[in-house]
Amino acid sequence: MKITLFLATLFAASNMHAQLSTFLGIFPLDDCDFSDSCEYVTIPNPTSNIWVRGESQKSILTSTGGVMITDSVHNYPNETNASFEVHWPAWNQYPLSLIMSFHHSMDSDSLLDGGLIEVSRDYGATWTNVIDDQTNMLFLSNELYTTTDTLFSGEKGFSGTFTDRYTEIEWVWLFPIKDFPTDTMYYRFRFISDTINNTKEGWMISDIAFSYADLGSGLEEVALFDFSIAPNPSNGWIEVNSSSELEKAILRDLNGKVVREDLMDNKKVLNYSGLSKGNYFLQLQSSDQRLSQVKHLIID
Repeated sequence: MKITLFLATLFAASNMHAQLSTFLGIFPLDDCDFSDSCEYVTIPNPTSNIWVRGESQKSILTSTGGVMITDSVHNYPNETNASFEVHWPAWNQYPLSLIMSFHHSMDSDSLLDGGLIEVSRDYGATWTNVIDDQTNMLFLSNELYTTTDTLFSGEKGFSGTFTDRYTEIEWVWLFPIKDFPTDTMYYRFRFISDTINNTKEGWMISDIAFSYADLGSGLEEVALFDFSIAPNPSNGWIEVNSSSELEKAILRDLNGKVVREDLMDNKKVLNYSGLSKGNYFLQLQSSDQRLSQVKHLIID
């Protein structure tokens, strides 16, 4: 039943921009209501950046608490290109699904000025619009802009006037997994405007939250590739069983950081006895490097 649900979701989302799926349930990780500063939210060049954290004093973009806003008092200027960033561990509690949600309101020149969301997997060196992001994953969303919602720059984004829209974005790393996400994904909320000043208020964002969808233990029933480990929990010595030829074993902690990487050469035993007790994720890769699978490993 679980695997049927997952495959049905994949089929329904074959256009890569389908609505969010709850799979077997949504579980919260963390949130920020901007009443205080959030450790994973940063404003580049804060002295010259129009993005501020505070309470809005505007007439259209109204709030009763803390928000991120393109100036809490004044309208946005022309020729704006301003952003703030969210640096979030991609793995955190559950490695194969991540949901980012937020409330937001906007007042801008429709289809010209507006805001977009970008993602970076190289710590901010390069950025990709989330709607164009197809890095080995299923991409789902609710209330996101579409490929036809373009701004003056030709970039896709939000524009116009709306209040308290609730947007959700879900990344699901697909089976089989060839490449895992880096340990931290950077998200950038960027507001841009053209050369004409239209006395509009800008963009306001509140209540950014992160959660994950329970994909279900039935996923390991996928017949393309699988393995088993025993004992689990283990003192560090584990036996690996798989019908496939194995190339590599990658052990990661709960934050997604690589702890150990071993070439398998079809060996059936792994020794992690020197590692600290705790929870890990063990990824095994097939010899043709096309398929991989993950198991939760406990060392006690």
